[in-house]
Amino acid sequence: MKAYLFLIGLLLIAGLNKLQAQCCAAGNPLNMMLDTQPLGKQNLRVSLLYRHSLSNTYYQESKPIEINYLDNSGFNYLEFSALYNITEQLGIQAEIGYFLSKFESYKNPMINKSEGYGLADLNLMLRYELIQKPFEKFNLGLSGGMKLPVGVFDQQVAQVKLPINVQPSSGSYRYHGGITLAKGFRYAPWQILGSAMIEYSQRISSRFFDYQYGTVYAFQAGSSYTFHSKAMGILQFRTEIREQSKRENNQIVNASGGEIVLLVPQINFIPVKNMGVNLSFSLPVYRRYNDIQFGNKYSFSLAISSTQKLSKQSL
Repeated sequence: MKAYLFLIGLLLIAGLNKLQAQCCAAGNPLNMMLDTQPLGKQNLRVSLLYRHSLSNTYYQESKPIEINYLDNSGFNYLEFSALYNITEQLGIQAEIGYFLSKFESYKNPMINKSEGYGLADLNLMLRYELIQKPFEKFNLGLSGGMKLPVGVFDQQVAQVKLPINVQPSSGSYRYHGGITLAKGFRYAPWQILGSAMIEYSQRISSRFFDYQYGTVYAFQAGSSYTFHSKAMGILQFRTEIREQSKRENNQIVNASGGEIVLLVPQINFIPVKNMGVNLSFSLPVYRRYNDIQFGNKYSFSLAISSTQKLSKQSL
């Protein structure tokens, strides 16, 4: 058990020791929910997620400051996901996002609100269960894939170019890989959970933008507790890290990058057989930005999923 706890600790400490990051990723927001539901061979799980996020404060490194420019920013986002397990260990997953709204409001009433909407990015990935030990209740999984900018980018409203922060699509091909682990205990209703991921973005060369987002690192560590046969609670800490972005001629964007640590409580329900409902809330508990940046206040997500067995007998 000490070895598992040590590994979880390393995942979190590695994130806290990074010096450059940012709270928000471009395009599809990073998923903050831990998936603890096993999926057997030839099973298909489809889900629909809604996520809301709001930011309303400027920070200079970790200190809140007053700047008479942005009033608030945020988004309302939908994501459809489908995961199919080809074998007990190998699965394929696709996710497509849509921004109902992605906005920036300004304190100056003479400046119009910037708001984008539309299709975001398409995420394609493989998931592989490297270690499965049901008797010891230990699982170790790997994942990898790419995000394709199939959605709306270079969006204009009334012939005015929207800022890159409110473009629905990232406009960039992005590549990501990750590792997840879960360790339960016989006759105990709780388990320890952890994950780590990295995402690298290609440079954007579009009509309006010459830009490269900083590489993103995310680390999660927490625990789940099954308090009912159809309900589970999860409490985790999540560290999100972003290296500084670059604009034309590889100029560093000073007001980018930093780190943020989030407290993320989550609750999972199984209202009926083969159906799941997940609700999570994200609250920053520590942040440190490079230069001056607009920081996230909170976000929450609601996801509904359904699992179906696919086989020759069911077709």
